[in-house]
Amino acid sequence: MARRSAAPALALSLLLAACGASDPPEVRESGCPRCTGAARIGALPPGDIDECSGVVASGLHPDTLYVHNDHGDDPRFFAIGFNGALRAEVTVAGAAAIDWEDIARGPCRSGGGSCLFLADIGDNDGERDSYTIYGVPEPDTLGGAPLASTAEVFVLSYPDGGHDAETLLIHPTTGAITLVTKVNDGSSGVYELPALPAAGAPATLVRTGSIEPPAGSARFTSGDVHPDGTGVLLRTSSHVLYYPIPPAQTVAQALAGPPCVLPSPDEEQAEAIAWVPGGWDYVTVGEGKEEPIHRVSCQAP
Repeated sequence: MARRSAAPALALSLLLAACGASDPPEVRESGCPRCTGAARIGALPPGDIDECSGVVASGLHPDTLYVHNDHGDDPRFFAIGFNGALRAEVTVAGAAAIDWEDIARGPCRSGGGSCLFLADIGDNDGERDSYTIYGVPEPDTLGGAPLASTAEVFVLSYPDGGHDAETLLIHPTTGAITLVTKVNDGSSGVYELPALPAAGAPATLVRTGSIEPPAGSARFTSGDVHPDGTGVLLRTSSHVLYYPIPPAQTVAQALAGPPCVLPSPDEEQAEAIAWVPGGWDYVTVGEGKEEPIHRVSCQAP
């Protein structure tokens, strides 16, 4: 299935209403990016990237993506080309890798520069007391010998116990952090902080609301805020959703509104998604060995 539109979601809404079930969330029909179908542009390289769980585009190096593995790997991430060619492996000193689930790019906590944030937020059993986000500067150069970077460590907890999550959102201007939890059915929680806390100082997230996809799987697996801060992509196991961010709204406030349904590439295990800088295209990657990299071409809303 190379492309999805809003039509199936609308048909589902009518069907559920006719059956007496509660209506699913509304689907936005205006203000949406205008997209074509998905195209395969490459594949993950053979070797150590065997369970890709997050992806984000570089702000410094053209046509470069950063990806990382799910739980079970060392604390490291990889730089690859859009075609999948390996460009660098970066070891993250001062970090542990319990269950890394997403990666985002945003302003560095210390001010200035572009940083990558790796989210150790997975918790299948909802038993962890705290979760960690590791911040590292984007590498200045790629290629050659393996790289290393020392992480700033941000420790977070939820106000209402442990949650499994796979979606980290960092606002590109304010640095505000938003987490969306992952559930098998029903509504996910949306939690936010106006900025990353001081490194090493534990902070408690604030629950700002809940979110439910308008159709398909309830499992949110990844997300990314547009580089200009005007919209956010969320991926579920079945759909790609776009939420516009009006001026003066936070990411969490934007997620309370109805989404657009955008094309969702056909991948065995839909996992990671990221905007492509300089426009409205986005890329997706599935979770597995040598998974294809897809790009969806879009025009501005």
